[in-house]
Amino acid sequence: RRSSDLSSLATRAFTQTENLARAAAKSQVPQPGDRPLVIIRFDRPNVNYQQALYNAVSQALSRKPTATFDLMAISPSQGTAAQVALNSAAAKRNAEDVLRTLTDMGVPGSRVQLLSTTDPAVAANEVHLFVR
Repeated sequence: RRSSDLSSLATRAFTQTENLARAAAKSQVPQPGDRPLVIIRFDRPNVNYQQALYNAVSQALSRKPTATFDLMAISPSQGTAAQVALNSAAAKRNAEDVLRTLTDMGVPGSRVQLLSTTDPAVAANEVHLFVR
């Protein structure tokens, strides 16, 4: 009976730690000047990013096993309002594909924050992955 009490305490402590880590990750967003771990440019169909993403994330997690990630969908802010909206939607879909790839690699979705922005300096949709 005591071991079940201890395991429930351990589970509760783990859950609280996960919740605190998630809250801390959500309170931070990439700042100008932060360097992304990976930049994926979706400037052509069928961009093959999976192996580079896997290598970078594996290295980041080996250095910091509790790492959380910010996945930033970035779309160009030039063009008509309709073009900007279409690019923004496409960039978000690209980021969702990258998120799916991360979860397929075993990164819990709770450790990835999905964000989006526009940037006049980018010519095509990009997804940037930041480590926290």
